[in-house]
Amino acid sequence: MEIERLSLKELIPYEKNAKKHPQYHVDQIKRSIEQFGNIDPIAIDENNMILEGHGRYLALKALGKTEMPVIRIKHLSAEEKKAYILVHNQLTLSTGFDFSILEEELSDIASLDMTDFGFSTRFWERPILDVHRDDEDDTLKGSIDTSDSTAEEGVVYQLGQHRLMCGDATNPEHVAKLLEGQCIDLYVTDPPYNVAYEGKTKEAMTIQNDHLSSPSFEAFLGQAFSAVDAHLKAGGAFYIWYADKERLSVSKALDSCGWDIKQTLIWAKDHFVLGRQDYQWQHEPCIYGWKSGAKHYFISDFSLSTIFESSQSLYQLTKDELIALIQSYQEETPTTILRERKPLQNKEHPTMKPIPLMERLIRNSSRQEELVFDSFLGSGTTLLACENLNRRCYGMELDPKYVSVILKRYEELTGQKPLKLS
Repeated sequence: MEIERLSLKELIPYEKNAKKHPQYHVDQIKRSIEQFGNIDPIAIDENNMILEGHGRYLALKALGKTEMPVIRIKHLSAEEKKAYILVHNQLTLSTGFDFSILEEELSDIASLDMTDFGFSTRFWERPILDVHRDDEDDTLKGSIDTSDSTAEEGVVYQLGQHRLMCGDATNPEHVAKLLEGQCIDLYVTDPPYNVAYEGKTKEAMTIQNDHLSSPSFEAFLGQAFSAVDAHLKAGGAFYIWYADKERLSVSKALDSCGWDIKQTLIWAKDHFVLGRQDYQWQHEPCIYGWKSGAKHYFISDFSLSTIFESSQSLYQLTKDELIALIQSYQEETPTTILRERKPLQNKEHPTMKPIPLMERLIRNSSRQEELVFDSFLGSGTTLLACENLNRRCYGMELDPKYVSVILKRYEELTGQKPLKLS
């Protein structure tokens, strides 16, 4: 079978091609051609109608190419051509990856950004550290003794590529000291909910600034967000966790900075904590948006969507493979519902978030090595998520006992000892 070269204008796309080629898919093919070259000929019939390669045709056309390599297929009847087009598309969907081999291969080429081609960053951005089971957000071997909390306000610590200050998030001087002139790419934070929360463990841990009047709470958040606004780049995204009863206070505080609120995300927990409400709480909301003035960054991973279009391949998977597939689909398709298991215990902080939950937000709205800022670092989950994803986290925590928690968690997970800078 010989390879010919034909003018783009000579090729005729099959008008009833059932395979979808949305713009993101065409863009991925374009990037593949730009990086590796056009090394896959298009299959055509004796009349130059495309039988296989419609996506490549669209990508080459978008790239401004004038000719392309083709393979001419002459032996098929009209009915067989229709069948071949369907069969070829179906066969590309009939099997998935061996995920263990895929992870190994992607790790070997970690210097290449494979997210451009629809691969999930989750395979190679995480280190060997295993921190993703139900008990993994309680990653320490036991509860941390915070009775000897020596951190003092204004002190900065270096934790690898991250920085932590025992400081006041509402103090612009503290924020400026921590950042040292650097620009914030993404703002992710879990401020006090203003619900006078007390932990359910024997330590009965509490959170500072968690029992204010609504006007005072709004002013408190406004000061914290304003301190960040001076350093957040135009187009920088933000994720703000909050309690339903204080939605208005949070919204007003964000409005005071001129930030654009775009959506509300919901963390749907796998179980609830029994309380005295008529409807038991099993979710937490998060406001998502960005600072105006420039285009914001967001990564959409569509790599797993086509797998669900092939029902035949699902019957060939084991139960464990099906569970993994569904979990991956839920993880990697961005929706306003964030399904993530709730930690069974919150030993280090009364309102700890799961590391994978924070990873999802950070992965979607930042690139590797960019700077993520957290005004209310709590137990350090944002910092640990950044460590896993090769982002830099600069965080603030006012309470010395939680500063100790963050330092200890980081050291036990990485083996690196934090360095006190001031």
